[in-house]
Amino acid sequence: MNRVTFTICCVLLLSSQAVGFAPIGPATSDLGQGQFAAGFDYANGEIGASMDSGKVTIAGLGTVDIPGEMSQDAEVESYYARLAFGLNNRCQVFARLGQAEFDSDKDFAWGFGSKVTLRESKRLDWGLMGQVHFLSFEESLTMPDWTYIEGQIDLYAAQVALGPVYKGDGFRVYGGTFLSWVKGDGEIKGGLITPDETILPAKVTFDLTKDLEPGIYAGVSWDFTESVGLNSEYQYAADWTLWGLGLSFKF
Repeated sequence: MNRVTFTICCVLLLSSQAVGFAPIGPATSDLGQGQFAAGFDYANGEIGASMDSGKVTIAGLGTVDIPGEMSQDAEVESYYARLAFGLNNRCQVFARLGQAEFDSDKDFAWGFGSKVTLRESKRLDWGLMGQVHFLSFEESLTMPDWTYIEGQIDLYAAQVALGPVYKGDGFRVYGGTFLSWVKGDGEIKGGLITPDETILPAKVTFDLTKDLEPGIYAGVSWDFTESVGLNSEYQYAADWTLWGLGLSFKF
């Protein structure tokens, strides 16, 4: 049974490293009604995730619960193409398509979100942003005492941010607070080799979570022209650190 639990930890590590997240950017909307913007987002950092429940089923031995909680801290790296649309002068919606990367393995990821300008003034605006990203991750492993191991994990990562945006001449400084969480489930199948060389079909099911966690973020956005902008930011929480970069073209 210890060999099964160890295998779960390995797959958990691989899966949590593939959770792709993205920059927040200024929490306010900078698009007019009917205006589009296309761009690119990059993110790199570290996120903690845990497996808080699970079951192991082995042919001939039955099903048992996995005791305790297993946690992993993992690096993340994601690349997204982004398309945004202004619903009105104070609200925009956006969608992302891209990939999350672990080592040389790349997995498809996608997401969507919205930004709303809550309050405007000459120099300081306030905004609210929400975004959700989804990933379906598959992995095959080779380990001692197993004929094969195949795992699949489906999860989502969500984030809500609130903060001010200071407007300078050709630049904006922004920051604020956010809440983030990760939720998902997975299944691992394989053939376990016993000491007498009998092969037993084994299946593991489990839930992945990253509890609701508050954090802070800060960044700078540069407006090179009225249509082209670049932002760089940093996000920090107890189990969440991330550096992000975003490029936008309005049209």
